Amino acid sequence: MVDMEQLTRIVLGILGWSLAGMAALVVARYAYKLIAPFNAQKELLEDRNVAVGVSKGMFLIAAGVILHGIIVGEKLVGTLWLEIMLMAGLYLLGLLLLWIGRLVMVAVTPYNFNEQIHINDNLAVGLIEGSYYVGFAIIIHSAL
Repeated sequence: MVDMEQLTRIVLGILGWSLAGMAALVVARYAYKLIAPFNAQKELLEDRNVAVGVSKGMFLIAAGVILHGIIVGEKLVGTLWLEIMLMAGLYLLGLLLLWIGRLVMVAVTPYNFNEQIHINDNLAVGLIEGSYYVGFAIIIHSAL
């Protein structure tokens, strides 16, 4: 049977992780703004560019996968604040690795990735980029 103290801890834990997850996804939205070499907001709202929408949506899924790996990973330090700082650092590192991986993918691809997504609204290329994000996030998740 769950007493009131345990129930309070469970509810506070759920609220804390939910708020942290929402904040992490907001950070991921801003990270995508830095990664994308075009104005994603304009592409989505004014131009209705589906390729950009798929790429950005899958980037947010990838950020969630990385966050999941950090949350369920082993606890590395003893105090709560050090653990929070370490988790935030690992999350930012994961987003940085997604960006570096995107740079490598664009460099080794024989066609202009940015032009295909941004100008040509090429959904297939948007799916390739988004699939890369999710696949690489799974690799990062397994390392955590």
